Amino acid sequence: MRQENRIAQWMKMEHYRLHVVEEWPDSPHKKAVLAAIRSTLGRLQTDLPSGFELPRCIVCSSRRAGSAVLEFPSASQIAPSITRLAA
Repeated sequence: MRQENRIAQWMKMEHYRLHVVEEWPDSPHKKAVLAAIRSTLGRLQTDLPSGFELPRCIVCSSRRAGSAVLEFPSASQIAPSITRLAA
């Protein structure tokens, strides 16, 4: 088996582990395992030859990029003219 194929298979396995661990309840252990998996994926990515394409993950592709969280302004941010009540 060629070196690129071994690295690609290892990356696929680590990526699978990433999705499994994401389902765990939040804990310090989960954070540590996710950090280790991401570190391994980053290192393996640098070992792949340039131009080598891995298949896209359906789970990752279906996620929304950066959900926007909107907050109502606090009372101190509301303009004084808006706080006057009409009769």
